[in-house]
This record gives sequence, C-alpha cells and structure tokens, in this order.
Amino acid sequence: MSIHSHSRQHTTPPESFTPPLTPPPTDEKGLSLVSRIVEDIKNRQDGRNLTTSPWDVYSLDPRGYQELQHELERDESLRGFAQHKLRYDYFPSTSRLVIRMPTNLHKIFIIRIVEEIQVQLESFQDTSAEFAKEIMSGGSASIKFTDEEYGKHDPDAQFRHSKAQFPGVVIEVSYSQKRKDLERLADDYILGSDSDIRVVVGLDIECKTGKKATLSVWRPNIITNETQEKELVAQSVVANQVFRDTNGNPSPSRAGGLRLRLRDFATEALAGADVQLRDPIILPVNKLCSLLEQAEDAVSIVGQQTGVITTYKPWIRKRRRESSPLE
Repeated sequence: MSIHSHSRQHTTPPESFTPPLTPPPTDEKGLSLVSRIVEDIKNRQDGRNLTTSPWDVYSLDPRGYQELQHELERDESLRGFAQHKLRYDYFPSTSRLVIRMPTNLHKIFIIRIVEEIQVQLESFQDTSAEFAKEIMSGGSASIKFTDEEYGKHDPDAQFRHSKAQFPGVVIEVSYSQKRKDLERLADDYILGSDSDIRVVVGLDIECKTGKKATLSVWRPNIITNETQEKELVAQSVVANQVFRDTNGNPSPSRAGGLRLRLRDFATEALAGADVQLRDPIILPVNKLCSLLEQAEDAVSIVGQQTGVITTYKPWIRKRRRESSPLE
C-alpha cells in the first residue's frame, strides 16, 4: 500500500481507543495527534496493538495527514510496514483517518466470496471467456484518485480488468464501527473514479444481537438536479437486504443475494455496448449464508483449539536455526 500522495491508483501487493472526532485547535495539538498515530502504527508493527477494534478512527485534517506521511517517510522500516502491511482509509471531506484491522472472520469470509466469484468467472465461454480471463482479483491494493478530495482507500476485495485503471467491482465487509461509513466509501469509490468503479458491495455480517447479515449495493447513476444540470451520484440499488436472519436462517427471498453482470467488472470503455457481456454472476442467499457459515466454523475451530493436529512426534527436542553475526 502506498503512502505517497500520488493522484492515480497504485497496486501493491471489540471497542477501542478512538481520539475525539473534532479537529485539533492548534498546530501543536495536531502534531501531538500525528505523534500518537505514528506510535500506534509502531505498536502494530511490533505486534503490540492494544486495541481489538477492526476499525480505529482518528480526526485528522489534510495538513495533519501530510505530516503523518512525512513522519512515516522518515523511518524506512515504518515506511515499508505502512506500504505493504498496514491498511487504512483517508476521507479528506470529513478529515477522518481510519486504520483497519480486519478480524479473522472478515478475512476468511471475503476470501470465500472472492473464490466463488472467480469460479464463476472461469466458467464462461467464447467472447465472454476471453473478457473474463482479463479480470483479476486485486485484494486490498490501495485505490487513489485523480481528485485528492476522494482520498485513499484499501478495500476488502476488488476485481480489476488488466487494462483498466480502476477496479470494476469493490467489496467491503462491514461491522458495527464501519457500517456508518459504507455510504461515504461508496461515494468516494464511484465519484472518485468517475464511475469507472461500476459496483460497490457492502456485506454487513456482524450483529451483536444475533446472526443477522445484510447486503447493500451501490452503482453509478446520472441525475438531473434542480438547475437542470447532470450530476454523477452513487445510487443505492440494494439497501440492507437481509440474507441471513437473527436466528441464522437464510432469507426466503428467491430474488435476494448478490447479482452482478460480467460487464460490471470493467469500465464501460472496455465493456463496450450495454447489450454485450451481460452474463450473470450470482451469489444467491443460500450461497452467501453457506460461505459465511464456513468462515464462522473455521474461526471457531481455531479459536477453540479443536482443529486436527499431529499427535505422533518422534523427536525429543526442537532446535531453532543458529543466528548469524549479522542478525
């Protein structure tokens, strides 16, 4: 993940302490906040993160954000960690810095979602197959935009055509702290890319009162405002659609689930006329529930230490490798 303020996208491989969401009144306080954020990042690098929240928020104006980047640049080790390991979002419009620490459940669930989509992409034939071969999973590679107003974001998953500047489909797994920011993320992705990001998917899988899970989807749309000007907006086309109820049962809706088209995975400049590449990619309600249950089971097995391990150990002791003088 890049920490430089470039204007194009670059691909590079629960409650917490949260500073108050009000801009610091003086440069001194702003610098103090930057110092605290740097210290927090160092703790994460050293495995000493004191929070368990997957979504830590700081109030940081653009000047403070530039200062943070400067501080990270001064430390080569910290710069490498920020570029390749740390995941964060910056919202200039609201002066919010978000450091992400996804839970194992979120990581495994998104992996299973991506795998299922890839299987369907590989099932197409003829012209659709040739187009689908160019679609690749981009993981959490950083997304930046020409207009810096839309910040920098590290999605949970993305799919990008090999010739496209931006991914066509972006997927975010939501939880309590992140839920309120999903609409703002959808705005930044769709508006910042000038609609080249065709679909933003939000999967809300964490409900403290039960097993309820919901799906939300945003797509670009052009509207006419009160002065008859055309405006690009991120339109909600699916809003908090329940695909698993509080008791853990799949929704009975046959029309529910995630429904995409092959052409969604690339900008219209590559997908061509609207009548082309309309092959469906569907994750129905039952499939979404199944993938979520698989992720929950995997996390439970490891967390409760009930997974299968080897019991035959034909050694007396273990020996670590010897350290060289340079180490």
